[in-house]
Amino acid sequence: MAEVDAHAEELATAYLLRGIETGLSPWTLATTRSALRLFFGDRGLAASVTLPPRRRELIRRSRGPVAQDHDLNPAHWQELITFLRATGLRRREVAALRVADLNLAAGVVLVRHGKGGRPRVAPVLPGVEELLQRLWAGRRPEERVFARIPSHLDVHALRREYAQALYRLLSDRELPPARGRLRPADDDRAAVEAVASALGHRRVEVVLRHSLRSLPLGIDCRLGARRPDARVPVAQDCALNPATGRS
Repeated sequence: MAEVDAHAEELATAYLLRGIETGLSPWTLATTRSALRLFFGDRGLAASVTLPPRRRELIRRSRGPVAQDHDLNPAHWQELITFLRATGLRRREVAALRVADLNLAAGVVLVRHGKGGRPRVAPVLPGVEELLQRLWAGRRPEERVFARIPSHLDVHALRREYAQALYRLLSDRELPPARGRLRPADDDRAAVEAVASALGHRRVEVVLRHSLRSLPLGIDCRLGARRPDARVPVAQDCALNPATGRS
């Protein structure tokens, strides 16, 4: 181990340069360098390596149809997709959700162990009252709401749609502009903070950058996405066609 420590700078630099050559994303490279610095206890490790800039338009995750979408049959998961679009839960959060965590009267879902182990209450978007009743009625409080979450379901994209719908509902205005520097009048900061809280985020800037200021896309109803032209956000906008996965 002492020999590895002695060559830490050389090894870390070579590893990062290799990652740049192979096309790793700027976010992956930055995370990797931070992890190497933590491991070797050197905050200046590989400082000579200039990482590619992190720009929002380079983000590929959940920004359109991907190969894994073709492996998902939406007809089998309509209730789950609708629920996630209406609550914005993470994959692990919905997997751990119990029937007792559904508060139908208040229209909220209790997340007992969110990111960092922090609990939160997520408001449920309107339009899924009947679904919540079906998921709750006649079941034991300790029973899991959903027995299985398909690995190919793009949960992150559904969280993004939830964030945008909730922002529109709370602010009664359109999303902040996708490009350029934000002015104070460009967003409803109280609504942004409420969305961040609902998603379980502490950093409002992250929610603005990755959820609310995302570029408009053609929406694929296989992911339970909301119509971009719908002024009133409801959770039943997409009527899924089992044969095509589209409305």
